[in-house]
Amino acid sequence: MEYMKELPEIFSLTEEYRGLGDGLSPEMKAIREAVEAIPAEYLPGSAEELLPRWEKILGLKGAGNLSERRFSVLSRLAGLRPYTIARLRQQLSAAMGEGKFTAEVDPENFLLRVEVEAGSEHLLSAMSRELRRMIPSNIELETAAGGREETGVFQGAVMAVTDRLRISVHENE
Repeated sequence: MEYMKELPEIFSLTEEYRGLGDGLSPEMKAIREAVEAIPAEYLPGSAEELLPRWEKILGLKGAGNLSERRFSVLSRLAGLRPYTIARLRQQLSAAMGEGKFTAEVDPENFLLRVEVEAGSEHLLSAMSRELRRMIPSNIELETAAGGREETGVFQGAVMAVTDRLRISVHENE
């Protein structure tokens, strides 16, 4: 009855669902085992040997270190333009990991500011490249790497801006 564990508890009270669960248990077990048997090499977020194949399929150049290349592949696979900050954060979480970045929008100045945590600076160029591809052209992009600095007297944030792009479109009169 492994099938029943996948459903809300209320279904276990219905005889039809219990009967269905008895019949589907072997299939559900087989599907779960098949998914667990997929080697990490086939998934773009953990591929090494097959990463060039992913890049070729997606039309990427394959420049940068392993983390940057994986980020580029995952970003391209995400494929949907993140026209909301929530969607952008979701895509960045999938590509970089939860809590390894901050993304803020300043709508009055048409500015998108994305900062990666210290130790992830190597992802900045790949991230900037993908963000330029994803965001609308009237948005200014600012990327940075930051971290916490502590001394006996002062505690603050350190920020190094590594990329800033402004694109303006003017109509011809």
